[in-house]
Amino acid sequence: MKKILLSLAACLGLAANGFAGHQMASGKDYKNPAPPCFQDQELQLDVFGLYGWSTEGSHDDGFGGGLGVNYFFLRNLGIGVDGSVRDADSALWTSSLSLIVRFPIESGNVCIAPYILAGGGIQTNGTTHGEYHAGGGLEFRLPEGFGVFAEGRYFWAGNDEQVQARLGFRVVF
Repeated sequence: MKKILLSLAACLGLAANGFAGHQMASGKDYKNPAPPCFQDQELQLDVFGLYGWSTEGSHDDGFGGGLGVNYFFLRNLGIGVDGSVRDADSALWTSSLSLIVRFPIESGNVCIAPYILAGGGIQTNGTTHGEYHAGGGLEFRLPEGFGVFAEGRYFWAGNDEQVQARLGFRVVF
C-alpha cells in the first residue's frame, strides 16, 4: 500500500509541474499574413482595347475593343472566353476560348503575373472562319481586386494571319 501511495504522489507531483509557470509575452503583435494576390477558383471580368494588323491576308489594320471572362481552377491554370471587334475593311468580329497558364510573382506589395495562352474560336466579317491563336501577357494586380493587363496574340484564320496588341482593365472576384 505504501508503494502505491508513493507512486501516486510522484505522478501527481510530475503532473503538477506541467501546469506550473506563467505565459510570457513576446512584446510583438502577431499579424496574419496577407492572402495571396492570385488565388485558386478566381473569376475575372476583362474590358480591353486593341490594335490589330494583318501580316497576311486582306484585312486592314485597325483599332477595336472587347470583353472577356476568365476562370482559374488552380492558381496557375485557367480558361478564358472573350469577344472582340476590330475596325478593319469592315468590322472584324472574333470570339475565342483560351487555355491560360500564369506564373504569379508576389513580393511585398508587388503582384505581377506573366502568362501564356493558346486556343481557338471563330472570326467573321461576312465570311466566317475558324481561328487559332497563341500569345502571352503580363498582369499587374492592384489592391481591392483590380488588375491591369497587356498582352499580344497571333491569330491564324483561314488564309489570314493577324497580330493583336491588347491593353485592358480586370475586375477580380
